[in-house]
Amino acid sequence: MKKQIQTALAGLAILALAGCASGGDAGTNGGSDKLTMLFPVGSIIQYHPWYIAEEKGWFKEEGVNVALEIGDGSSGILQQVISGNADAALPSPGAVLTAVNSGHDLRMIYQYQYGNIFSLGVPASSDIKEPSQLAGTTIGVSEMSGGEVPLVRAVLRDAGVGIDSGGNSAHLLEVGAGGALAIQSLQKGDVQSYSSNLFDLATMESQGIPMRNILPENIRSFPANGVVVTADALKNNKDSLAAMQRAVAKATKWAEENPEEAKAIAAKIAPEEFEDQKVADAAWTVAVELRTPSSPETLMGTPLRSGWDLFYEFLQQGDEMEGAVADNLNLDKLLDLSLLESINSFSAPSAAAKETK
Repeated sequence: MKKQIQTALAGLAILALAGCASGGDAGTNGGSDKLTMLFPVGSIIQYHPWYIAEEKGWFKEEGVNVALEIGDGSSGILQQVISGNADAALPSPGAVLTAVNSGHDLRMIYQYQYGNIFSLGVPASSDIKEPSQLAGTTIGVSEMSGGEVPLVRAVLRDAGVGIDSGGNSAHLLEVGAGGALAIQSLQKGDVQSYSSNLFDLATMESQGIPMRNILPENIRSFPANGVVVTADALKNNKDSLAAMQRAVAKATKWAEENPEEAKAIAAKIAPEEFEDQKVADAAWTVAVELRTPSSPETLMGTPLRSGWDLFYEFLQQGDEMEGAVADNLNLDKLLDLSLLESINSFSAPSAAAKETK
């Protein structure tokens, strides 16, 4: 399974990063208090601490001006950082390690999300407990080009289950991203399981379809997105980057203590994400869970090294043509802890901060 999942994750990232500038990695600002922060997709719910920090005026309070922008996926936003068109981004770990493997000097200064965002779910009432039991069934996916498909194929192959190979093999069926078609497909029995991201799974559960994730535990422990900069950007913008993340850490803490007020701010910024309150609440829960480490950490934003080591080992399997990364990448250098103490040096938000500006 390592070889298959490694190929799916790293191989796709290499293709997307092929157009990255190969010249010197540099930040856009030499010691500037103006920063551009890129997100891979447009979702206020997923990335609400940044928007709350902006709304509360905490970036300004920290003396930094942050432009929050939406990019084109993890590899796309990394390309912008590497090319010097943005200061920081929140890409997936697969894209980051692939870029480092290609020779780019990057630093992850803050782990934002901790858990693997993809899932393989069955209805809670299903007798299916593990992937090997998916033989002879139909598995629904968001779309055949979705990021979950290579992962599902790898998990099934490891479990000894073929796909569309006759006999007792499994079949993949495109049923959409957690909406009505996916729900109907499960209810009618057209599919017996469903794979997509955790937000789609949460949407289905909010519509009355309780689901159980049967993805193997070791895959679930893979790390997720963190704040990444170039080595030069970290050197030139150290204080500004720390200030940005300090405001975000403060907003994260405040949102944990004031969830309803935090949701109200997010709804004000992106009302379209809150049109269905049940769906919004489910997505919010997933967002909070993803950014909460499985074990207590001393400082917010500290990477869980065990998950990174496992993921890195995973990506080393196979050969270069299959997208394997080298076995000599320096995770100690990539996972930069130098700003964490400064980032976590903030006072608890005052009572007055509960009023939006």
